Amino acid sequence: MRITIDQYALNGYRLKIGSHSDTCIDTSVNIDMSVLSFFEGKIPSYLIDLFYLSTVVYGIDRAVSRHIYSIDGWSRELNVTMKLQHSELFKANKDLIDRMLSFLTGDIWTIDYEHVDMPAMRVADLPEMDGDYGQVNLFSGGMDSFIGAIDYLAAPHQGKLCLISHYDHKMKGPLEDQNNALDALGTYAGDFYHLPSVAVFPITSNEKTCRSRSFVFIAIASLVASYKQIKIVVPENGSVSLNFPLSPSRRAACSTRTTHVLFVNQLKELLASLGSPTIIENPYEFETKGAMVRHCKNRDLLLVTVNKTNSCGKRNMRQHMTNTTASHCGRCMPCMYRRASLTGYRDLTTYGDTLGQLFQDRGERSDDFFAMINYLRTNMMDDDIRRELRIAGLGRLDTFEQYVQLVKDTRAELKAMIMAQDNCDEVKRYVGLI
Repeated sequence: MRITIDQYALNGYRLKIGSHSDTCIDTSVNIDMSVLSFFEGKIPSYLIDLFYLSTVVYGIDRAVSRHIYSIDGWSRELNVTMKLQHSELFKANKDLIDRMLSFLTGDIWTIDYEHVDMPAMRVADLPEMDGDYGQVNLFSGGMDSFIGAIDYLAAPHQGKLCLISHYDHKMKGPLEDQNNALDALGTYAGDFYHLPSVAVFPITSNEKTCRSRSFVFIAIASLVASYKQIKIVVPENGSVSLNFPLSPSRRAACSTRTTHVLFVNQLKELLASLGSPTIIENPYEFETKGAMVRHCKNRDLLLVTVNKTNSCGKRNMRQHMTNTTASHCGRCMPCMYRRASLTGYRDLTTYGDTLGQLFQDRGERSDDFFAMINYLRTNMMDDDIRRELRIAGLGRLDTFEQYVQLVKDTRAELKAMIMAQDNCDEVKRYVGLI
């Protein structure tokens, strides 16, 4: 599919990056620049270009249906003509950007760059940015980003914490999640500042996988990091970041890479090549979600407010839940990791289905659950794990053996979750735990 950027149209602070495809899909994206315009003229403008690129990628990712346009059931061929102010700089990094995006979304990206003069924008006032900041954290409204904020705020620190978010009003939930999680951090009011969540939303909404969302998050964070000369922290448990495939068929299509070490490394390489060697860290890279809970620097606060966060990937599909009022579906892998992480504690989360109900269902609704328990019942030796990690491209990393241990820890945590469930003997026998 060929996609061409038409124009940058500014109406007040509303910026529309107009684009269209040769299949007549409107791939345009709208951005609320009322906050981010503050950074105009204060940081290298190629970072603004990087943000615009991330939003265009997100808009295309959301507009083009995999079901209709994939070449193999998942991957799409996306040939984009992108217009940026610093087109030559991005053209010099074309191969890296194409590889990075192809790895991130599982598609085949080919982006060409042309110059455009950006419309003049009225610069917003943001006095909160005048303070001293120690780091900028991605803040999605999920449990991991909530723990990441707590761990900074509850420990001795120099400078306030800046939290950044974005949302798409066509995807219900994230903005409310962010607001709820912010309210739960009220104990630390005055020690952090949440940059108002940036609205980035496509004109067309045909695809819900949207792996490119993390690119937008980090592109926004890079603006703050450059302005304040601080590092970016991506708080995500290692199990989800690594996303070790539950089966060979899930090596690509069903394994998200939004915070995968290889994507983050490519993005760091791109930033350095552009001229901004921003530090990006995930301090939880080798920790399971359960380890994040155990090591949380204010675990008491976490446990009484955990229901203010949301980890679910399918919570809007209530028609498939037994408990249709639940905040979490209870059947996607993010829900499994969350439930496992809170095993042994009072979990205030409500789940749409129990493990026993999913085991009895044996339909499409329980696909993720059966992929998980079939994976857990497999006797996986260390060399099996190493082989799979090498297939994933991690074999040359100095931290390779730490990823091997992470996979073992993750499997143990999921099995402990199953063992802790009441009225779940069938599942325990199936996995081989009893």
